[in-house]
Amino acid sequence: MKKILFLFTLSCIMVISTFGQSDIVPAGGTATGSGGSVTYTIGQPAIQRVQNGNTYIIEGVQQPYEIQTVGVDDFPQIVLNAVVYPNPTDNIVQLKLNGYEIPDGGLTARLYDGNGRLLQTVTVSDDLTAFGIGQYSSGSYLLDLLDGKRKLKTFKIIRR
Repeated sequence: MKKILFLFTLSCIMVISTFGQSDIVPAGGTATGSGGSVTYTIGQPAIQRVQNGNTYIIEGVQQPYEIQTVGVDDFPQIVLNAVVYPNPTDNIVQLKLNGYEIPDGGLTARLYDGNGRLLQTVTVSDDLTAFGIGQYSSGSYLLDLLDGKRKLKTFKIIRR
């Protein structure tokens, strides 16, 4: 009898745990590539109703997400560093290049906001290039470094 009760309890725990990571979400999907796949979700719908007088307040959970580029380095022989002092910065961004010979025409650095709008284009003709971002609002920005039309690296800059 004890053995049957133990097996029943164990099977109940296994059934409950299989649904432990499931939820109804408004958006998500599965991204696949040559290195494998990942399943993702964005946010959760209302999970609770709280009565406040005659008004219902719908509460839910919104999980923050950050988009990062992860992938194969197309130019492993190039070692580039973006140096931002301080991090996050209030005004000046310094881009320092190591291990790359700058061509005669220079490189191009393009600064984009979170919506993908081009804010600033800077010609990089030296190993250390400084430019200001103090005129922009606080947030995250992307800095693309290009050699002609070939994108070498992308860096994330945070403005306080």
